[in-house]
Amino acid sequence: MATGQFTQVKAPVTIVHSNLDQEVIQITEDRLRLALNDHLQAAEERKSWIGPLGIFLAVVTAFVTADFRDFGLKAPVWQAIFLICGIWSSLWLLKAAYRSYKAPTIEDIIKRVKRVESQQ
Repeated sequence: MATGQFTQVKAPVTIVHSNLDQEVIQITEDRLRLALNDHLQAAEERKSWIGPLGIFLAVVTAFVTADFRDFGLKAPVWQAIFLICGIWSSLWLLKAAYRSYKAPTIEDIIKRVKRVESQQ
């Protein structure tokens, strides 16, 4: 038994597949900067539904589990406030979810950069 040695095996190569095609995009720095800034804003928009969801869940949980009592305002007023906040937060959540769904992807940014490049 040999210690500290590896056996070298030589395998014949029968087929080689090449995937070396490349596409080059030329663009000026300012246009690239604009496209990347737009993409950064879109990436932030993709996460914009998290805040409204948290508020909506908190308001719905409070509305469902609370026993509204008079505290500065009458109990029905508190109930109405929570109901209005729940409706408002659900509309905000729907708007944020829609905007998140419609936010541009990486492919959209690449298409935009190519379109800018072809217009030069």
